[in-house]
Amino acid sequence: MTSIESRTITVFCGARPGSPAAAVAAERLGHAIGMGGHRLVYGAGGVGLMEVTARAAAAAGAVVTGVVPRFLYELDRVQQAVCTDLVVTDDMFERKRLMIDRADAFVALPGGFGTLDEVLEVIALAYLGQCPKPLALVDVDGHWDALCALFTDVHQRGFTRPGFDEYYQVTASPEAAVDFVTGVAARTSHDSAVTCLALAHSSGAD
Repeated sequence: MTSIESRTITVFCGARPGSPAAAVAAERLGHAIGMGGHRLVYGAGGVGLMEVTARAAAAAGAVVTGVVPRFLYELDRVQQAVCTDLVVTDDMFERKRLMIDRADAFVALPGGFGTLDEVLEVIALAYLGQCPKPLALVDVDGHWDALCALFTDVHQRGFTRPGFDEYYQVTASPEAAVDFVTGVAARTSHDSAVTCLALAHSSGAD
């Protein structure tokens, strides 16, 4: 059953299976998204952690949207993809933009260069005030430790302002990641609604 607090969660993760622990985390994440009544947006991969996440989410009742660039679609990279809706984009840049725009929140599992690019894009946009949406990084065998250490190093070298680490949260489990991002997204939506209502009243609108 879809709750009134249903959120669209974009998941960034690898098109390769990675470790057994990563596959378990992907299945648990998809299950948590579906059981929470949320929607999944992902990269439409029919292999690796993408496939595991999407299958688990769909099995738990989630609406699943896959977003794939045309060149991967033409290479039949989505043959095994689990999608309620499939969106084909012109290129990787449009794919990333749509996955970001459609999301209420983000969760990242382990992955390769593409996953890192997506995570960094979301953090950079949040840092610049352009994407105030929560991001959770699911800790699987310390996968994000080196990246977080790099962020700290960049800050200590004077390239970011204090509070840089408020734009993401490392969570101990997939379930904690879903709880975190949906909770923040709900508060953000509530605060935005209250602000809009206050502005309407102050302007004399009905």
